[in-house]
Amino acid sequence: MAPDRARPGVSAAVKLWESSDIDTWEEALSSNSDCKEIISKSLSAAQSKLSKESFTKTDSWKERKLKNDLKSKAELTLEQLTRLMAWKLQRGQFRATLMGLVKKNSDKTVRSVSARAFSEFSSADGISKAMKSLTELSGVGPATASLILSVWSPEQVPFMSDEAMDATVGLPRKYTMPQFTRFLDCLTEKAKQLGEEWTVDMVENALFATAVLAR
Repeated sequence: MAPDRARPGVSAAVKLWESSDIDTWEEALSSNSDCKEIISKSLSAAQSKLSKESFTKTDSWKERKLKNDLKSKAELTLEQLTRLMAWKLQRGQFRATLMGLVKKNSDKTVRSVSARAFSEFSSADGISKAMKSLTELSGVGPATASLILSVWSPEQVPFMSDEAMDATVGLPRKYTMPQFTRFLDCLTEKAKQLGEEWTVDMVENALFATAVLAR
């Protein structure tokens, strides 16, 4: 197997990561809207077939309606998980088998497992417990579990995007719980350095947007 190579644009994200200048980070975060437009216009044919909606529309749904739905109902449906997977595969690397695996879950199972994960989240060691529960679902590994929890609690959980991981913890890229823990620790510390208004989700978005715009 060939060794991992950093995703395109990651060198720019590494420079941002090494910076402690607030203005630089705020500028990077503000470029996120431009990043979304670039993604929406550069989808492959396979990525475009994942959804009848544009990437920007799915992203808006994720950031607004899905967040509100999760908070009010404390569970995820199969339809929501499928839509979230489409977002993930369009924003990042397309992996043909993942959507099929996710669709093997029943709606009842997705609701039950996600409700348990969200209830575990507030307990001691809650993030790791919730991640472990979510990975019981077909097609859901640590990266997708982190995505679900980043919608549930963006203040505490970042999405394990390849670009942000490459810029912070480096290669080899591993989609494992130990790798997530390292990634979470790094972004939590950076958010603290940047100030109380910053969350780990904001740090990930700034790093990801920087990498995309530098491709």
